[in-house]
Amino acid sequence: MQKMGIIESVTEPTDWVSQMVIVGKKDGSLRICLNPQPLIRAIKREHFPFPTIEEISAKLSGAKYFCKLDAQSGFWMLPLDKTSSKLCTFQTAWGRYAFKRLAFGLNCAPEIFHRVISQTFENIENVLSFQDDILLWANSKEELQSIL
Repeated sequence: MQKMGIIESVTEPTDWVSQMVIVGKKDGSLRICLNPQPLIRAIKREHFPFPTIEEISAKLSGAKYFCKLDAQSGFWMLPLDKTSSKLCTFQTAWGRYAFKRLAFGLNCAPEIFHRVISQTFENIENVLSFQDDILLWANSKEELQSIL
């Protein structure tokens, strides 16, 4: 993750140091997450609403062709500013590191990611995001391909 530019080594003092949690993924690989319980209580969330199942169903009504894009590790596409990065410092056996990109485990991360994806695709018909998935739909293959 350090070579990918997701995290960086931290040597200076920081206000917050979280524990690291390793979570197994469906494919058997591992995901490194923060366990920032004290930080979570201090985070100011932006509350960008997710669509409800009813809203999604209404939009998909009558569509015959669908495409789901999985924004795998999509949080890592969103850079953190220096202040936020230092708040995302975590401890390992090899030292302390800070996320340079949006980290899994933050209670505000899904809403931030959803807002960015929604704003990115807001002017494209028949596209919506939910969590880390992007759903496209159309009435024909040709129409779906033009959206893609």
